Amino acid sequence: MVRINFYYKDGCWLCDMAEEMLNGFKAQYEINVKKVDITSDENLYDLYRYDIPVFEFKDGSVLSGRIRKKDLMRKIGENRE
Repeated sequence: MVRINFYYKDGCWLCDMAEEMLNGFKAQYEINVKKVDITSDENLYDLYRYDIPVFEFKDGSVLSGRIRKKDLMRKIGENRE
């Protein structure tokens, strides 16, 4: 199981692409994604508005912005329970 917090906002094309990439890995790995819309919380919006999409992993590491497939695959491997 890999747990990922996915910070995004509607209308963000990079967020849509990152989610599509992540969904592609769900067939290979057991992934639990918690989607968090940053516009629902002012503090989250201030924190992530220039960095979305953001994938936050159990070990505290993050991937953000233009997320590369090989980086996501590496982080999933590092954070498997």
